[in-house]
Amino acid sequence: MSKPTNPVPAEFAQTMGWMREGETRFLDQIDGLTDAELRADSALPDWSRGHVAAHVARNAEAVSRLLSWAGTGEESLMYPDVETRNRDIDTAARQEPAALRADVRRTSARFDADVDALPTQAWTARVRTFQGRDIPASATLWMRVREVWLHMVDLGSGVSVESWPGDLVDALLDEVTATMSGRDDAPFWFLQATDRERMWQIGGESGQDSPDQEISGKAADLLAWLTGRSTGEGLATEGVLPKPPPWM
Repeated sequence: MSKPTNPVPAEFAQTMGWMREGETRFLDQIDGLTDAELRADSALPDWSRGHVAAHVARNAEAVSRLLSWAGTGEESLMYPDVETRNRDIDTAARQEPAALRADVRRTSARFDADVDALPTQAWTARVRTFQGRDIPASATLWMRVREVWLHMVDLGSGVSVESWPGDLVDALLDEVTATMSGRDDAPFWFLQATDRERMWQIGGESGQDSPDQEISGKAADLLAWLTGRSTGEGLATEGVLPKPPPWM
């Protein structure tokens, strides 16, 4: 496979690695579930594990459409609208388990093939996410990384953020805290990792001291809490652990 380039090729290669590993691990989780387990509730409200699997499959197709846009220059939206997106997920989730597993595997393989086929120069082309953000095509790999790794946890089949690669945990913490800091109502918190020499800040100014709250714990536990994948198990703070602001 040719190695695409962008302004930060080292980060691109690392993101590609996370994406490939995440795709494989998500597929392994789906294949490891019995038919009854695939139909059972996920860790997400009102969604079965089948809904999570269907969502990941439809996302693979959606991100592939962005790659097509980058490669051809012809606009190709991720989804026509929210209603169509949700309806397609519900329809796919109702497939027989064997068909749903095949759907997830087929769309993952197609996405991987589209990644491999995209010309090097096309990775700098601009595309638009479902939320309306203008991004380079290279950023679609990070979108897919978040999708497969977070929803791997959402399957509720025993995978936790703690099982992720440490550098991926740090990278997503960087993004989540930066996104939260950009909110007008951002709190001012220090998040101290107890398993590495890293601290993240939400809100406040660079170099500012005396946060409203300091929260400590393993980096994976901090990330799970910030992204709504835990209620704060393993974290310590003075007083009551607050509710994180939205990040997506």
